[in-house]
Amino acid sequence: MTDTEAKKFYDSKAWQTKRIEILKRDRFECQDCRARIQKAVAEGKWLPEKEKKIARANQVHHIQELKEHPELALDNDNLISLCVRCHNIRHGRVPHKFKRKKKLASRERW
Repeated sequence: MTDTEAKKFYDSKAWQTKRIEILKRDRFECQDCRARIQKAVAEGKWLPEKEKKIARANQVHHIQELKEHPELALDNDNLISLCVRCHNIRHGRVPHKFKRKKKLASRERW
């Protein structure tokens, strides 16, 4: 599947409908956050306070990538609700808070 075909798919009514269906199925909860918390509880591990909450999911992720497996594009078993942070992690994108800060214009510091 090409980038153009993928964009057309994501703009389609079928995808918009399926996306809402999956978010409702997962109760708008990030499934990766939920799994991380459940794993920590099962292993008796301590989590920092900010990691103890399940983030609100607003994105739907294709477990098997859309471009590689277009036949699974609308398959419920291939779709999972994720928050932005977990979706970025799944795709190997660096979360915003970890990005490098811009260099200072000068080395002088007050």
